[in-house]
Amino acid sequence: MAYPDVATNFRYRSQPDIMGVGLLLFAGSMVGLLGLLNLFYAISVLAGSHIFITHAAWLIGHSTPAGWIILIVALIQLSAPISIWLGGRYGQVVGIVSAASNIAAQVAFFSDVPAVAVIIILIDIGVIHALLAYGGGGGLRPLVYR
Repeated sequence: MAYPDVATNFRYRSQPDIMGVGLLLFAGSMVGLLGLLNLFYAISVLAGSHIFITHAAWLIGHSTPAGWIILIVALIQLSAPISIWLGGRYGQVVGIVSAASNIAAQVAFFSDVPAVAVIIILIDIGVIHALLAYGGGGGLRPLVYR
């Protein structure tokens, strides 16, 4: 007995198309964590806290403009993980730029804590690899039935 041709939303595949899903989850989570930390730093600077800045002299005169800039960057970074997980180019670009700038920051502070800086640089390289190899091409959509 033959089955009639019925249109369904399901397409059979011999293997699920989930290549890179774990790496995209990792990359989106790391960009979100970076955005969250930058949000905390921005709030700290804007509130005038001396927790993070104990003896630094600001080249721009006052810390408030830097706090607002960090806050804007943090909000952009916090909007990127959802785009990364949905396969959008916006999240891919923001994630790559954020990870690359974080590598530059870690190189600048390498002499303070070298072991931590090397670990964070390796994590950032993993984020850049995940976003270049699997970002912008569908994201986590293979996990959803079509």
